[in-house]
Amino acid sequence: MSIGRNDYEERREARVDRLEQRAAKAQAESAAASRAAHAIMDHIPPGQPILVGHHSEAHHRRDLAKIDQQMNKSVQASKKADYYASRAASAASNNTISSDDPAALEKLQAKLAALQAQQERDKAMNAHYRKHGTMKGFPDMDDDRAAKIDAELAKQDANPYSSGRHLPVPSYVLSNRNATINSVKKRMEALRRVDEMEHFEVEFDGGQIVTNEDVNRVQILFDDKPDEETRRKLKANGFRWSPREGAWQAPRTLGYLYRAEYLMGVPKSGPYDKKPDDTEPATTEPASAEDDDFSDIDPAAVRAELERRGDNSPFVQRVMEDVERIAAREAAEEAAEDLPAAANGQLLFPQE
Repeated sequence: MSIGRNDYEERREARVDRLEQRAAKAQAESAAASRAAHAIMDHIPPGQPILVGHHSEAHHRRDLAKIDQQMNKSVQASKKADYYASRAASAASNNTISSDDPAALEKLQAKLAALQAQQERDKAMNAHYRKHGTMKGFPDMDDDRAAKIDAELAKQDANPYSSGRHLPVPSYVLSNRNATINSVKKRMEALRRVDEMEHFEVEFDGGQIVTNEDVNRVQILFDDKPDEETRRKLKANGFRWSPREGAWQAPRTLGYLYRAEYLMGVPKSGPYDKKPDDTEPATTEPASAEDDDFSDIDPAAVRAELERRGDNSPFVQRVMEDVERIAAREAAEEAAEDLPAAANGQLLFPQE
């Protein structure tokens, strides 16, 4: 299949244009309100007080109220214009790698290479300083730069509250960057799994679940508007209503596809690693609580497999907590059944 959506750049540019248009519209409203206020002020002589009891008093007070109203309107519209202008600038300069970008994998690969190169250089700097006690002689570093680093490290070491000998690159910087590297790798793997996803459609009572590759979304299409409780569950699990698509949708991933099936009570049939037997009877009703049997499930193995796949969403975590809790309870019940019975009226194990 494919990653992202072909209209990503067009949508990105359209968003910037839309925000800039809103900013221009708000700025025009601010200028118009300001002109209206000044037009009223032009008819009032500078410093003219309200003549209490005079026939002009009521008119004068109304003019002052209109001036105040228009100036407030101008100020609020100006703030609105600044807000949209700031959002437009942020959207135009945003370098975040979106999963909707068809070139996301290539960009992530370049980001990973840069992070790994910087990590290796920083480790080499620390190793050089440990061995020589100075940064002089480090490749691609001039003596002035090395002298500044040495002086700063000596100053830190001389601090009476210092925790010990300092290094050019603190350990927390390396740890944080290593976490970022692992995060980028996991995201790349997740995108590769999306790239390998086949088109999927399944019907349920009242609608259909589909993977829409054109917009890079998992979509739930209802025959009629779902009830409030269903909408609440959809929102709580990351699905949002799209008027343009006429569907409840979420990013196209295996996790969201499984989540859609789970919420709609559809038997697990998506393009997962292991598909169910075709001869297994299907049902559109979710399994009841009394039919659940976790006796043959190893929660640790399940969690390890989920971590391998990179699916650590809140939804999956809640399901795993339920599985582990039920499995622990069943294990405790089996252990209680295996305890020896009382002998001669005495418990074989002392009570705590």
